Amino acid sequence: MKSRIRSAITKKIIGINISSQKRDIIEDIAKSENAEAVFFDNEIMGQQVGYLCGFKGFVRSEKEGEDITDECLIFSGIDGRSLDPILKKLREKGATVKLKAMVTLHNQKWKVGELIKELRREHIYMNGGDRDEK
Repeated sequence: MKSRIRSAITKKIIGINISSQKRDIIEDIAKSENAEAVFFDNEIMGQQVGYLCGFKGFVRSEKEGEDITDECLIFSGIDGRSLDPILKKLREKGATVKLKAMVTLHNQKWKVGELIKELRREHIYMNGGDRDEK
């Protein structure tokens, strides 16, 4: 029998275009969940999600990407059971972010800008328009 050794993925909450007030709250929540909080601004839209997560095999792209200003949270190495308490804390502390994604095998290869545009489309579709999250 062959055994597979899986390297543990660092738990990260990646914030993109997040205001400084929300950054502080997200950092506190990340610490309480033994996760790392990392923040980026618009300059990383051309990077692959896997690169931001620090996954092996992903390198920095020289492409800048589009000018997208939407706030977004990307959760890496965080499972569904751990995600619910994080989202609850974000709501309770007034730091909700409309666009959120968990990193998957499929989307880790996407450019950040592509992911945000897809999340925006899904958010609008699921909420019947661009209104605030309840």
